[in-house]
Formats: sequence, C-alpha cells, structure tokens
Amino acid sequence: MTPFAEIFHGDRILEIKMQSNEKNTFDFEAFVLFEQILKKHAENASLRVLLFTSAQTQFFSNGIEPTLMYGKSESDVRKSVEQLLRTAQTYFHFPVPTIAVVNGHCMAAGAVFALFSDYRYMVDKGARIGFSEAIVGLNFPSIPTIVLQDLVGVKVARDLLYTGKQIKGPEAKEIGLVDELYTAENLFAESMKFAESLAKLTSNSSRGMKTALREPYRNRMESLFQTDADLFTKVIMSQDGQEGFHSLIEKRRPKFVT
Repeated sequence: MTPFAEIFHGDRILEIKMQSNEKNTFDFEAFVLFEQILKKHAENASLRVLLFTSAQTQFFSNGIEPTLMYGKSESDVRKSVEQLLRTAQTYFHFPVPTIAVVNGHCMAAGAVFALFSDYRYMVDKGARIGFSEAIVGLNFPSIPTIVLQDLVGVKVARDLLYTGKQIKGPEAKEIGLVDELYTAENLFAESMKFAESLAKLTSNSSRGMKTALREPYRNRMESLFQTDADLFTKVIMSQDGQEGFHSLIEKRRPKFVT
C-alpha cells in the first residue's frame, strides 16, 4: 500500500491522506514520495486547497520512523535529514492554502508538518500535539523554530521546545497552535466545509495570498538549511541521539550519558 492516498474532491480540493503504518511515521521513502506528490500537484492550475489527513485514528503522525536514524552511517543520516528538511520546506511553500486535519497524536516531525500548514483543525479529545525532540535527546531545527515563534510567541515556543511537552487540543487552541477543535465525528466534515469556502477563491487570490504569507521566509530558510542539516545530523549521530532513537524502538525511557 502506498504511504499516501491522493483524493480529489471536485477539481479544486485535494486531500493527501497519510497511511504509511499504524503510527504514520516517515521513513526515507515516505519523505521522498511526499515531496514528489507535492511538486506534482503544485503545477495544477485548478487546485485551490490541500487537505493533509491521516488514515489512522490514534495517530495523525508520530514523526520520523526511529529505525531510519538508528545504527546508520553518518552519510545515510545526513541524506535522511536533508530529505526531511527539503520535504518540509516543499510543504511549507506549497502554492495554495493547506489544512492539517489532526485526528490523532501529532508529534515531532509530524507536528512540524502540522505547524507548516496554513490551518490546523484538531480533534477535541484523545490526541496530543507536541515537539518531543528534547525528550529523546535531540535538538530542533531553527527553521520550524522561527515559524513556531511567529505563531505562538517566543515564550510559549521556548517552553514547548525545552520541555518537549505534548499538549491536548484545548491547550493547543488556547496558545494558538491549532485553529479549531471538533469532535472526532465532525472533524473531517468541518475541515471540508472550510476547504470548500477557500476553494471559492480565484487562482490569483489563492496563490497570491499564499505567496505573500510564505515568501518572506524563503531566504531565511535557504540560508539556514545547511546549518540545520549539519547540526541535526551531528546530534542524531551522538551517543545520546542514538540512545534516544534506540529507546523509541524499544519503547522505553532513554538512558543518556551526557
């Protein structure tokens, strides 16, 4: 089964539904395929809105597949890190509005894709969202840090990143991390209703507003790409970084040495 289903609702709304595994984690192939899908549909002049959804109910996305980074050579880790960053930036700059429909737990790299969406609609109960990198001994790239600070403020972003706190829907809405909360039964329907309203935009408005909102970030993202890739690779390859991913594979608390 392909990690992503591409579903059109009319000719103006595209739904990309992630269905990689039970936790919707990203391996290398999933990052590559997602980028390819995004680039393909970016050329569709009829498109007005993208919905990013999950076929799972417990997890929207649990981020990076731990086996992608554990026990690998530095060159393999760097290749995966750079692909992750490229895919995330491709999604961030997708030329029409994007809506993340967060129907389950949304963690780490999964939370970055939600963060990089224009809108985030989340289930009101039974799910958490957070940037849990610190819990497993990792750092966090500066590119999503900038976006997170702009969205929720420097102090809130600081606390989310240092603690790795995974918060429930009501708190996420209170701090501005998500836009709306809905019951599990109504989440997709409400998201689709909003997508249909955005789909009424002209192509010039849909793409022009997205460009206005995203283009100010482009130069900063490009200038920080290599720094982010170098540091994230270094941290992942460290003893504590490897222990963090090993602990995820073994489903236990990490035992750090530094």
